[in-house]
Amino acid sequence: MTTPALRNAPAVQAHPFVEVFHEIGAIEHYLRMSVTKHLPPGMTHAHFELLQWFMRHGDGQTPAELARILLMTKGAVTNILQKMSQMGWVAVLADTADRRKKRVKITRAGIEASQAVMKDMKAKTEALRDGFTDNEFRAVTPFLKALRVFLSEISEPGAPAAALR
Repeated sequence: MTTPALRNAPAVQAHPFVEVFHEIGAIEHYLRMSVTKHLPPGMTHAHFELLQWFMRHGDGQTPAELARILLMTKGAVTNILQKMSQMGWVAVLADTADRRKKRVKITRAGIEASQAVMKDMKAKTEALRDGFTDNEFRAVTPFLKALRVFLSEISEPGAPAAALR
């Protein structure tokens, strides 16, 4: 039930940038919820996100590079990698050029786990593709990329925005 003061209040006009961020937040929320429903026991959204990064871009990054890519702290990524290594989805190996560094490789089990989630989500992925054209996705991508780069530059001056997703 609305209070009388709120019922009679004039409609608030949201600024376009507020609406954009609201929509981005809602999209992220629903996407995360949808993906999480398809994850096998023991896999978190962060695990899946990292496996998908490897599937799209290849592996071999250091934990520090992955932290920058995933917008996390190095400690958070280290924790995620330890759990993923225990599950057999990644291997954390010494860098052959610099033994002080570690490199992360996706394992066959990691590839299979990622593919199984994607297969389980196939119906939802197809519904998304059927709901919008490639041109509609292409039309919004430049704006979203520019927005991400702008926000990364004002949030972390000097951070390599191009390295992010």
